[in-house]
Amino acid sequence: MSGWGGISSSEMAAIDENSEWLGVSRELLMENAGAWVARIAYQWLGGLSKRKVTIICGTGNNGGDGFVAARHAANLGAKVVVILVGGLEKIRTVEARKNFEIIKSMRESIRLYIVKDLDDVALIRDEIEKSDAIIDAIFGTGIRGEIREPWRSIIQLINSSKALKIAVDIPSGIDPNTGEVSDIAVNANVTVTFHRPKLGMPSAADYCGEVVIAPIGIPPEAEIIMGPGDARQALKAIGDESRDILLLDELDDRARDLLTALGASYSFEGDPANKVVFIGRRLDKLSECKDAFSVMAFGLDDLQPNLVAIADWKEASSKLGIDLRGNLIEKHEQLIKASSAIDSIIYVLGEEADILLGNSRWKASWINRPLKDEGISVLVAASLALTSKGIERFHALSAAGYLAGYASKLGYEAVIEEIERLRGKS
Repeated sequence: MSGWGGISSSEMAAIDENSEWLGVSRELLMENAGAWVARIAYQWLGGLSKRKVTIICGTGNNGGDGFVAARHAANLGAKVVVILVGGLEKIRTVEARKNFEIIKSMRESIRLYIVKDLDDVALIRDEIEKSDAIIDAIFGTGIRGEIREPWRSIIQLINSSKALKIAVDIPSGIDPNTGEVSDIAVNANVTVTFHRPKLGMPSAADYCGEVVIAPIGIPPEAEIIMGPGDARQALKAIGDESRDILLLDELDDRARDLLTALGASYSFEGDPANKVVFIGRRLDKLSECKDAFSVMAFGLDDLQPNLVAIADWKEASSKLGIDLRGNLIEKHEQLIKASSAIDSIIYVLGEEADILLGNSRWKASWINRPLKDEGISVLVAASLALTSKGIERFHALSAAGYLAGYASKLGYEAVIEEIERLRGKS
């Protein structure tokens, strides 16, 4: 995570998925998020009884948070209006659709409008203008490209209202990672953001108003574990960039098959310059790889900046001066300090948990550990392939760490199937 606590939209997506993997469902996270929004409306208005609360929802999970907030606000006595911008068929997730069906059935306590085009905006103008509070649950962190109609006109109506304006996660129209507003954005009085502040918030402070950081039940482990969310985000981020992989030590046939499955190309000889190089245990080759883009080796003999080092916990503990056993969260400050002091990326193979260190960050995995031989081969192959495809090395190793545990439990073939699932091809 970034030093001041801000988090990117892709990091948040990974944490959400890791949380579900650990047993905390997205539905529960949405329930907690929506309840927080209704609670903030209650606090800022000094109660909701007979107050008119208009909740404007998009078709993603930000809208789902709004549907939940509508139910809680109605239960607190508010006169609730929900405006869904977009067709019912466009509601994208199971949990958002489920919560929409709930408020759709609340015909006595919630008035529902569906806005599909600019002509429908006239039907909701009066509702927005006469609101005591407007909850913006349109885009959140899911904004993509320029804001088109009817969304643009609705944001203009929100901004022209004298009502209390509450944004869900981040005001709609703001790039959550940069804080940039390309055209128009909701000008909120208060923003209820979930789990952590979003990276772009400092640059968009004038739009966010007061920021409330709401805990929604995500376990701390979801943030530190190398999980399916990390692997999915890495696979999604693969672009057109591709570097050759140079294998200077043995890598078994199935690991090389995984390189190919991930779209990487490799050779066994050539100049290491600007390549992703695997030297394994041939540490005598390390001096030849100073100009490599990245070089992976077993051992911590020479922590040069382009090195990804894989080491057992005893060697790593001796080198870093930290006992890498026991409760890792209690060692958070030590791990951050150690990762800030090295230019390399270090992957520690542990007895109970693996630890990834580098770039002032750390991650861990205790599931299906210690790794079997198949897991270590997948760790090497997946991290080489992802690095060669343009994924930053720390993120590549985090994704590979999840796949390695998967391989240790279920084997190579299952890893290929899991990669296809995470890519959305199954």
